[in-house]
Amino acid sequence: MTRKTFLNLAICLLPLCNVFAGEKTLKEVDKKLPPMETFVIEPLEIENECLWVPAAKIGPVINRACQTKEDSCSCVLPATVNHSKTESCPDDIARLLAEQVACYHEKSLPLTIFNGWQWEYLYSLSQYDSKIFDMEKRGGSWENSWEAILTCSIGQSQAQWISVSASSDIQSNNDENIKVSNIEIKTFNDMRTRDEYPRIRQMD
Repeated sequence: MTRKTFLNLAICLLPLCNVFAGEKTLKEVDKKLPPMETFVIEPLEIENECLWVPAAKIGPVINRACQTKEDSCSCVLPATVNHSKTESCPDDIARLLAEQVACYHEKSLPLTIFNGWQWEYLYSLSQYDSKIFDMEKRGGSWENSWEAILTCSIGQSQAQWISVSASSDIQSNNDENIKVSNIEIKTFNDMRTRDEYPRIRQMD
């Protein structure tokens, strides 16, 4: 082997030696470094349903004056909000859940934050409409029934601490460290007269 060939071979092997030495050093550092902890928030779980439900029933109503006139009906439909979190759950997690669910109820119930995270609703009512119906002559409306749209939302946010080592191993902490916030909201709006009501009383 000539001197020139030997030098070319040495130049090629030198980078490989550095690579192997570097990998060995990283493994040694990996054994010395503690795992890194990070806070992970899972995607929010939100379910929303809207459906017509019975809202009020008034009757029977009779037009005893036998003159054409109008009568009205209005109902107060209270909203309900159940918003809770575990003691260790950060306020920001619970507030984020409330803000995401609020878009389904913005026309019926305003989002009012209390205590940094909780949805305050004690003095709030859902939107309700007064309905007016005609009472015809000779008996008029006999009975009337009303419906409203119920919007129900259920949501949950979940987060926990996880440990990530330099070797990309991910370990979840025990279930006791899982932080959870739950919310359930019901609001009403858009009242209407149910089909076939008010009924017209037939005179004998």
